[in-house]
Amino acid sequence: MNKISFKVNRETLAGNIFYPPKIKKLNPAVLFIHGWQSNQTGYFPRAEAGTKEDAICLTFDLRGHGQSAGDLKTFSRKDHLNDVLAAYDFLVSQPQVDKNKIGVVGASYGGYLASILTSRRKIKWLVLRVPALYSNTDFDLPTALLIEQKGEDIFKQKFLEENNFVLESLKRYLNHALLIECGKDQIIPPQIILNYKKALQNNQNFIYELLKNADHSLSKKKDKLAFINLLGKYFRN
Repeated sequence: MNKISFKVNRETLAGNIFYPPKIKKLNPAVLFIHGWQSNQTGYFPRAEAGTKEDAICLTFDLRGHGQSAGDLKTFSRKDHLNDVLAAYDFLVSQPQVDKNKIGVVGASYGGYLASILTSRRKIKWLVLRVPALYSNTDFDLPTALLIEQKGEDIFKQKFLEENNFVLESLKRYLNHALLIECGKDQIIPPQIILNYKKALQNNQNFIYELLKNADHSLSKKKDKLAFINLLGKYFRN
């Protein structure tokens, strides 16, 4: 694990890059995107597991999170999408990364951002665990303010506008996709997962998995291990 950093709008983002034991001339790579008010540390074991599948893995903190710069209250979904784009570009700039074999893993807020990324960059493998979903409106409003204004209702929309750009992005995404639902999720309701399933339903490379007894944060060790096992199996195929 090597510490790295990169800039977004003159602010420094902190990250770590993980290398497989035997590095080839070109290697697949995986970008991990954490959730709202979380940080990259939870992805360290998952990134280490990814290296066992011969992948170079990058974890990082969104602005206002973990070791990255900035006041969380000031950043919008648009800002954090820019962070994700910068992290992706940093990863593919590494000389030993195969630019045609990039995977992205995102959970909750990170899953939402990862979904948009499919329309902005080339992705071969996509993993979404309990992805959040928001309306198109107020995309540049600070996310903390948006949540403060709408509370938990923000995650309880049964039907979103037809042109929701996240779902539309996934409808056009035809490479490998894994959607993971947690059966005991306290934050993301089943309807949100159904929206994602519907968006991906025509993708012949789409797989759905249910961690039946897992909660949103994978607080139990067995559920963390189950998630890692799913990732290993998925990237192995």
